Amino acid sequence: MRDARVASDDRTEVIGLLNRALEQGDVPIGDYDHRIAAVGGATYASELLAQLRDLPPEYAWLPPAAVAPPAATGRTGRGALILGLLSLPTSFCIFGGLLGVIAVVLSLRGDRTPGLSANLLGRVFGIVGVVMSIGAAAALVIFMRADAAP
Repeated sequence: MRDARVASDDRTEVIGLLNRALEQGDVPIGDYDHRIAAVGGATYASELLAQLRDLPPEYAWLPPAAVAPPAATGRTGRGALILGLLSLPTSFCIFGGLLGVIAVVLSLRGDRTPGLSANLLGRVFGIVGVVMSIGAAAALVIFMRADAAP
């Protein structure tokens, strides 16, 4: 695991653990001052962990980088994006509407990460493909009626 940079929230959490250790008598005041100064200047998680390493387990701190990220659902996102993109050129032969609907459904089953993602793009392209298919079907009906009129 790579040594992660720490934020002020991480430092605050470790300071809270050191405060609790001081209150419980597990850290002498002189050692406490030295540890607090080291935590204040810490840049990496290993520096924070070093200040807690020799304390009892109830003062353990888990760096944010050590927490496993959620399982990626990239396959549904990629599938939604591919089907959404395919729905655009095929929308003129009405088949794109079906691909667009499938793309939207796949994108809704995927992860909901904020920002620009494959799921979001697949959903947008799928919706555009469905709208274009509806437009192509409407144009076909209008032209067929125009040809049938006397």
